[in-house]
Amino acid sequence: MATKKVGLYRNRGKWSVRWFTEVDPDTGVSKRLGKDFRLKREAEEFRAMKQAEFDQGAKREPPPDIAISAFYKKYLARRSHEWRPKTREQIENLCGRLIKFFGKDALLRAITPDQASKFWSEARPLRPELSGTELSRYSRNRILRDAKTMFKFAVRNGFLTSNPFDGIKGLRVGKKVRNFHYVQPDEYLKILRAAPDLRWKIIYALAYTSALRSGELFNLTEDNIDLKSGRVIVKSREGTDALPPFFIKDHEDREVPLPRHTVKLLAGWLRVRPPDSPLILLTPERYQRVLARWQEHRAAGKPWVNDYLVNNTLLSLRRHAKWAGFELDGALTMHGFRKSCGQNWANHLPMNVVKELMGHADIATTAKFYSAVSKEHEAHAQWITEAITVGRGREDRKVKPREFGGDRQHQEPRTRSA
Repeated sequence: MATKKVGLYRNRGKWSVRWFTEVDPDTGVSKRLGKDFRLKREAEEFRAMKQAEFDQGAKREPPPDIAISAFYKKYLARRSHEWRPKTREQIENLCGRLIKFFGKDALLRAITPDQASKFWSEARPLRPELSGTELSRYSRNRILRDAKTMFKFAVRNGFLTSNPFDGIKGLRVGKKVRNFHYVQPDEYLKILRAAPDLRWKIIYALAYTSALRSGELFNLTEDNIDLKSGRVIVKSREGTDALPPFFIKDHEDREVPLPRHTVKLLAGWLRVRPPDSPLILLTPERYQRVLARWQEHRAAGKPWVNDYLVNNTLLSLRRHAKWAGFELDGALTMHGFRKSCGQNWANHLPMNVVKELMGHADIATTAKFYSAVSKEHEAHAQWITEAITVGRGREDRKVKPREFGGDRQHQEPRTRSA
C-alpha cells in the first residue's frame, strides 16, 4: 500500500510537493505524482491541503484533466435548469472572468488557492463605462459565493480533489437597514381616493392587501384571478409568442385570499379594462413595448427578468402619495406596500401563516422582517396578563387597560365559576 505521507522538497530552484498513488493491482506498482511551486508558502499550503484530503480518505489518483471552458459547459448543462435568468447571467459573468484571468485552455486542477485568491481580489466591473472603478463589497462577495459553489460542484463530480476557493473569507458588509414608510390603513384609503384611475386603485389595493411583489403584481393575467373564491393565484409561466415568461422567487406557487373590497374593485376593472393587453395591469401601449422587448430577447437567447415589465412606477407612486397628503418617515416604494401588508398580517396571524402568504422559502426570513414589537403589542400583552391574573375570579372588578390598536377602555372578560 502506498504511503500516506505528502512530501515537500527543494528541487532546482522550485518547491515540489510529492505523493504516491495507490498500488495498481495489476502491476503491483504505484506512481509518484507531484506539483511544483515557485514560492515555498504556496507549496506548504498545497501540501497541507493534500495531506488533509488523504487523511480523510480522498483518492490519491489525479482527477481527469479538463479545461475551464469545457468544465463550464458541463456545469451549465447540469445546473442551468435550477437557475433563474438573473442567476444564470451571474454564472456566465463569473465564467467569463475565470476564462479571461486564467485563459480558455487553462486546466481546472491547475488553479491553486493562491491563484484563486488573486483572481477574486483583482475582480473589477465588467461594464466598460465602469472600468477603473472598484466593485462593491456585495458584488465581490457574490463572485466569491458563486465561485465556491461552482468549484464545489467540480469536487463533488470528480474534476477536482479540493476547492481552491474554500479558504477565502468574504468581506464584511455592514448590515444596511432601509427604513421604509409603513403605510397605515388610513393612508391606504387616502391613496385609493387620490389614485387617478381605476387601474391605479387596483394596483394599490392588490399591493396593500395581498402583499404581491412588484414583478408578481404586473405579471398578473385573468388566469391568476379567481373572483368566485376571492383569491389571487401566483404561479410561474412559460414564455409564449404573446407573453414573456414569469418566474416566481423561490419557485413556490401560492394563493392569497383577498378582502371583499379588493375583489369588488377587481371585478369592476376586469369588466371595463382594455382588452388589448393580456397582462391586466399594463396599459396596451406599455404591453406593446414589453412584447417587442421580449421578442428581441427570445430571438437572441437572452435571459428575461420580471422587472423588465414596468418603469416609472416609483415616480407615479410618489406623486399620488403627495396628492394623498402622506407624511413620510421612511422610503416609500411599491415594495413598502408589500411590507406594510406583511406587518399587518404579522400583528394578528401566526408566523407560519404569514410565511405562506408572503411566499417566503424560509420562516426565518418572515421572522426577521415581521417580528417587530409595537406599543400596541405591549398594551395588548398587558391587558391579557391583567385579565388572566388580577381579574380571574374577581368578576366585580373592571380592568381598564388600553385595547389593542386603540384607546377605548374595556371591561375584564367574565370567567365561568367552577
